[in-house]
Amino acid sequence: MSEDHQFASAEADEPLVEKSSRLRFLMPILVVLIGFWLFKNRGATEYDEFVGQQFDFSGVSFTGEVIDRHALQGSVIVINFWATYCPYCLEDIEHLKELQSQLRYDEFKIVGVSSDSRQVLNDFFLTRDALPWPSLYGSDAVTLGKTYKVTTIPRVMLLNREGQIVAVARAIEDIKDQVLDLVYSG
Repeated sequence: MSEDHQFASAEADEPLVEKSSRLRFLMPILVVLIGFWLFKNRGATEYDEFVGQQFDFSGVSFTGEVIDRHALQGSVIVINFWATYCPYCLEDIEHLKELQSQLRYDEFKIVGVSSDSRQVLNDFFLTRDALPWPSLYGSDAVTLGKTYKVTTIPRVMLLNREGQIVAVARAIEDIKDQVLDLVYSG
C-alpha cells in the first residue's frame, strides 16, 4: 500500500471519529433531559390518592397522650409511618428530628405511627432516646395504615393547618421544601 493511499484512508476515517466523539458527549445530556422530562411529567402515583382529603385520626400515643386531628389543627403536621425494624425509617426519623429542631418555634408538629407492638417499642426505647413527638401504635396504627393504604414504610404525609393532606412521600427529604413553605408562608 502506498503512503498516499494510507493517508487518504486515514482522512476518510476522521469524520467517523469526530461523529463518535460528539455522540459520546451528547448522549449523556440527552439521557438526563429525557429523564428530567419523564420525572416532571409522571402520572399520579399510589401516594397521590389521598392528597386533598382531610386526614382523620385519633388514638393514644406510646406515652399515653390522646391525639386527634382537632388537638393538632392549626399546625403544619407530618404524619410519619415507621417501625423499629426498618433501617430506612430510623434514618428518616433522624431527618425528622433535624427538621423539628429547625422549626421548633414555628407551628409544626410530627405524629408517628408505628406498626410495632407496645412491647417492641418498650424494648426499642430501652436502648434509644424516646422520640420527641407522640407516636401511635398497636390497633390505632394498624387502622391508620389500612385507612391510608400504607403498604411500605417509611411513609410520610404532610397536612396543612386545616388538616388536609397536601403531600405524601416515601421520606421526609422528598417533601421537605413543601414543609418549609407551609410553615413559613401559610
